[in-house]
Amino acid sequence: MPEVPSQNITITTHLDTEPLHAEQLGHICAAWANIEWHMYHLFELMSGSPPAIARSTFYAIDSNRGRREMLLGIGKVLIERKTDKTALENILGRIGKGSGQRNKYVHDTWGVASTEKHEIFQIRMSGVDATGTMEEVTLPDMKATAAHFRKLADELNEFRARIAPSAPALLEKFRKLPGLGLEFAPKGHPRGRKPKGFHGLR
Repeated sequence: MPEVPSQNITITTHLDTEPLHAEQLGHICAAWANIEWHMYHLFELMSGSPPAIARSTFYAIDSNRGRREMLLGIGKVLIERKTDKTALENILGRIGKGSGQRNKYVHDTWGVASTEKHEIFQIRMSGVDATGTMEEVTLPDMKATAAHFRKLADELNEFRARIAPSAPALLEKFRKLPGLGLEFAPKGHPRGRKPKGFHGLR
């Protein structure tokens, strides 16, 4: 087979010439910020903290993962209905998956190739291989991501509205407790577990 001649390709690492991609990137960032906003309001409701305390606590955690874990932790104790607990876990789980998408769009380097196809892509450098990859980014994919983030924000808002009527009574139940309850662990070994050094009957 004849050898394919090499070709020098100029790549620009900004979106100055691609206003439609830049616009969709802005929509993705705005939709994600709205998710974080609704997460904060849910934290304020479920924690029962005054707004200033809730704000300083929530935003002291920088990562979305940390904020999700706080909401999950409170929800496991506060929320009584299993269906509501499952709904919260489901929404936060999908937000967790979405955070990976958001991070790629925001943190990975953009590239525009000076080829006939005029590819618009991002450089993925987080793999384990010795080389990075160039992944094409299309406008339909970006629009779908922004729409997905808007849907997650709406679901968070709807969930907060659903549990809001019962939240004060649930919080009051815990405020009436004298403190954190403790109990002794059962003596001996858990069922089915053999003591250290056990070798069976002799």
